Amino acid sequence: MRRERRRSGGQALAGLVLLTIGSLLFAQNLDLFEVRQYWRYWAVLPLGVGLLKLFTAQSRGDQAFGIFLTCLGAGQLAKVLGYWSPGPADIAAVTLIVVGTFMIGRGVFGRPEPDVSKDSSDSISAFAMLAGFERSNNSQDFRGGDLTAVMGGCEIDLRQASLRAPASIDIFVMWGGVEIRVPDDWTVDLQGTPLLAGFVDKTRPPALATEKRLIIRGVALMGGVEIKN
Repeated sequence: MRRERRRSGGQALAGLVLLTIGSLLFAQNLDLFEVRQYWRYWAVLPLGVGLLKLFTAQSRGDQAFGIFLTCLGAGQLAKVLGYWSPGPADIAAVTLIVVGTFMIGRGVFGRPEPDVSKDSSDSISAFAMLAGFERSNNSQDFRGGDLTAVMGGCEIDLRQASLRAPASIDIFVMWGGVEIRVPDDWTVDLQGTPLLAGFVDKTRPPALATEKRLIIRGVALMGGVEIKN
């Protein structure tokens, strides 16, 4: 039976960024391309990530983070291109406008009630860059997922979930951290590759033999992955 491969937009984006930077540096080392003159356009990166977050946002937190990155990248890029050179007064004015607009929206429409329900989908996918991601899952047929943390963190609580078959979670961490909590009757199989980082299994072995097996695999670069009960 052919297994379907799970796609991960977050890991693909992180891989594309690393591939691009590595290729440019390698080309410069071979004197094939002068990269230094283009470093001032670094704002294209947060601008692109911000737009991606806006189009794929699944929560208000993702939308706010997307707006922040988009504004940061667009403002810096406009400065480099000579369209705008923000000073302290401009930054203060923009901050007051954003905060004021937010307070008016909260006052007119009210504060939304927090969503205390658990995610019951059979898989989980998260991408945290310069931010944090927290999610709990109570699916009774959990099948795995993917987690990406770049200078950010992911906290996943699976203690109310259950497995009907072995599941796997693919992880990519760069200057960040991932923490996963699992039920007491799950067996954890770590298959990750740490590079100046750590994969740590702090779970207690199940008291009885079980077929509920969670496979953790991926890469941690100057970051950490921790699994606990």
